[in-house]
Amino acid sequence: MSVDRKKLGALLKWYIQEVGKDLIAVIVVNREGLVIDAITGGSDKSVDEEIVGGVSALVEPVLTRITKEFSSGAFGTGTFDTEDYRLIFCEAGPEAVFVTVLDAVAMVDPVFPYAYLTAEKIARIFDGRTVSPVIPKIITQSSGTIERKKGALQKIKVQSGEYAYKLILGGDGGVGKTSMVHRFVEDAFQTDYKSTIGTSIMKKECEFEGLSSKVRFVIWDLAGQSQFKRVRQTYVENAEAGIVVYDVTRKDTFDNIDIWHKEIKEASPTISLVLVGNKIDLVDDRNVTTEEGQALAQKLGLTYIETSAKDGTNIQDAFKMLALQMIKRFVVTEEV
Repeated sequence: MSVDRKKLGALLKWYIQEVGKDLIAVIVVNREGLVIDAITGGSDKSVDEEIVGGVSALVEPVLTRITKEFSSGAFGTGTFDTEDYRLIFCEAGPEAVFVTVLDAVAMVDPVFPYAYLTAEKIARIFDGRTVSPVIPKIITQSSGTIERKKGALQKIKVQSGEYAYKLILGGDGGVGKTSMVHRFVEDAFQTDYKSTIGTSIMKKECEFEGLSSKVRFVIWDLAGQSQFKRVRQTYVENAEAGIVVYDVTRKDTFDNIDIWHKEIKEASPTISLVLVGNKIDLVDDRNVTTEEGQALAQKLGLTYIETSAKDGTNIQDAFKMLALQMIKRFVVTEEV
């Protein structure tokens, strides 16, 4: 199996950073349990061979059970608990499995969205597709849905196979909202989009093979100009998901995010939002740092990610991340 190990290593290190102190190790294995790559938590350069060796011994029989009980090979995502560890298994394409090893007392619920997104990125690396190693900070709560059951293999799934949500995009005019939507829906980019008047509506599905479910977004691209503020309130009402966008080259669009956040929350108080810093391809023109974006997201209690609609960087991840936030509340486990 040919794989870009440099890119894979960068992705795993980013994952470790975001999951934090409860993470013991991450291991990428093939379906026979052979280790392809592994990194222990808190280590940038070395792998604790004792930890990896011990966990690998646990991984192989669990993979055998997965293969035996799900002959189609579409096990998806699951957990397995031992005396010392909590393991999350995520299929990463047809040949590999991504294993997260957590401390025995860790909560699996807040880690699951990170693990799932990372497994999808690993699959793209194996396929030779373009992928960013960045793992965004995901705002999630420890719901306790995934309970600890020592010695039990639990499959993680969603209660129903399909969900539909109204999704709005907010942000000043010219920040790239329309370009983001077209990149997501059509995987296309144009340089001559006209300013959105009122709103533009498109539809797109996010599929989650490992969860046997999909999320359908009805996307409302809101006009950013101030003269449309009154009509925007009507469009925002009853929206369940949203992306608030600023242009990293224009500080004023970043400064106005507080206003957009307040406007959206007043119209739809329970909406789930993601903050996006767009146009990161314009490196030399950048006026808002990643750290500033992260700080604002933390202040507002939002997940944060940086994108480029022009080259497609992280566009799919931004929408998929929001979709995971939406369906996470419907995640259940099934002992197998």
